[in-house]
Amino acid sequence: MQSSYRPPENFPLQGGAGDRTVVVSVQQDPKDYIVWSLASVSYGNPFCLGLLAFYFSIKSRDRKMVGDLEGAKSYGSTACCFNVWALTLIIVIAIIIIVLIILAAKRII
Repeated sequence: MQSSYRPPENFPLQGGAGDRTVVVSVQQDPKDYIVWSLASVSYGNPFCLGLLAFYFSIKSRDRKMVGDLEGAKSYGSTACCFNVWALTLIIVIAIIIIVLIILAAKRII
């Protein structure tokens, strides 16, 4: 059985004033940071900031599905802010705990 598929042929653009470049701007979907929010909820979740980030990530995804890209961008930005604050607090708390463990270990020895 022979295939009737033929690959498309490429033709160079020929213009009167020379070669031209065509730029097509593609609008990107706004980010919803859902994976980062799930990680913030799972690992630490100080002051429920990870839960808030997860909530705004879901809202951003819902707005994107409806077609409201500006609303999705706004909710995604809010989720990103909550994720940054949650990550910062998790790191600071981890550093404090490590320092306290080291100080307690030195006192025992």
